[in-house]
Amino acid sequence: MRRANRLTLTGEVAHRHEADELLRGPGTAVLVNRGVQRSLVIACPDGCGDTLTINLDERAGSAWRFYNDRRGASLFPSVWRDNGCRSHFIVWRSRIYWCDWEDDVLEGNDMALEDRVHKMLGPKFISYARIADHLGEVPWAVLVACNRLVSLGKAVEGKGTDRSKFKRPS
Repeated sequence: MRRANRLTLTGEVAHRHEADELLRGPGTAVLVNRGVQRSLVIACPDGCGDTLTINLDERAGSAWRFYNDRRGASLFPSVWRDNGCRSHFIVWRSRIYWCDWEDDVLEGNDMALEDRVHKMLGPKFISYARIADHLGEVPWAVLVACNRLVSLGKAVEGKGTDRSKFKRPS
């Protein structure tokens, strides 16, 4: 079976066991919500046939963040399976970006967001996820803005432990 390149929400349920019947193939997903987002159930987009249950509730331990707006569904951080098909992917604006494909890179061009991100940068490194939290944005969108600012010479990315952190050039 072919890998999915889109995440498609097919419904919302109150209990995890109700989600399976709404999955329609690789890349389809169901939100489990009981007053608070509990989990996202995904038919593995790799096509391996597994069903992934992604925790969205911090009260149950480490949790992903789920965003769903007019531009689509996003999940942060990436999903990296350490068993089964071992796939690694990013979901941003309902598109699935495969982390093992060199030519599959996050794309976007939001100059207004770039300006807002640029104003957040100072002389010390700050992570794109922290900037996103402060701005109320999806972290992947902020990462794209940061990378574009780097390409324009308006920001620098750290190295080593400061990788994925950005600041203004010295």
